Amino acid sequence: MSLLPIRLAAGSLACAFVAGGSVAADAHAVCGDRIFPATLAIDDPGVTDELTLPTAQWLPQNSGGVGELDVSGSWAKTIFPNLTLSAGTGPTWLHGPDGFGWDAIDTELKYQFMCIPGLEFMASLGFDVSWGGSATGAQTSAPNMYSPVLDVGLGFGALPTSMNYLRPFAITGEISTTTPGEAVWNGDQFATSFNWGFTLQYSLPYFNSHVGEIGNDFVKHLIPTVEFAFSTPTANAASGTWGTTGTVQPGIVYMADKWQLAVEAVIPVNGASGHGAGVVASLDLFLDDIFPDSIGKPIFSQSLPMFTGARE
Repeated sequence: MSLLPIRLAAGSLACAFVAGGSVAADAHAVCGDRIFPATLAIDDPGVTDELTLPTAQWLPQNSGGVGELDVSGSWAKTIFPNLTLSAGTGPTWLHGPDGFGWDAIDTELKYQFMCIPGLEFMASLGFDVSWGGSATGAQTSAPNMYSPVLDVGLGFGALPTSMNYLRPFAITGEISTTTPGEAVWNGDQFATSFNWGFTLQYSLPYFNSHVGEIGNDFVKHLIPTVEFAFSTPTANAASGTWGTTGTVQPGIVYMADKWQLAVEAVIPVNGASGHGAGVVASLDLFLDDIFPDSIGKPIFSQSLPMFTGARE
């Protein structure tokens, strides 16, 4: 659930995948032997029940040249095992007087339509809406924003065992467009944009399970990551705002059985994206592991159609 350049809420961490016509739902985005963690600039390709609370981000100077602190939360609820509806919001503090306000409520309907276990490849489609009329205070400055989203993930586990040390690698990617409900809002011009990003991950849990045993219990739960997220206006941009903006976000994820904690630096790629390195952190609670028989299970047990890459 995101606009790519600087996302304020971590995406839904999840999976539901089909093998031989039956449905197996797991907390985390799981395909075959691969677990894709929730990352902070782009979403992972999975679908599940999850509570992200909190996500906190601090920027010394945002794209407008002022200090910014964001705190947000989101809840993802599975309707079917591979279809989820999520919602999130939170307050933002901008340095200076009258700089406080609540962000617009953000919702996303997300359908995970593919998992090929042998290739550790999965993909999902989403439709995200940022409801501009729900923002308050300093954040009441935009119309509704509409974003179709494609998320994909690929693990390197299909490599031969002779390349064992490369097999823990994985990549994820996201592309979307963002279109304002009104091109001009309160006298301000809002652009349509093309957004894209990707992550590179090295999973020490995967290494521990498939390559070699890691003796340190803390280290074997870590997934070092680096994210790249960019946005480029494609129509109706105001003068001086046509360039690409984005961030590079190196960090680390600690993956436990029922939760994960992620911390990343936020490094703007140019002056239009901000100045100085910030930091973002997020705690994700896997509700389908914590409450598997109540709020953590899908409302309807039957999965929607999905390509699995496997047949009995």
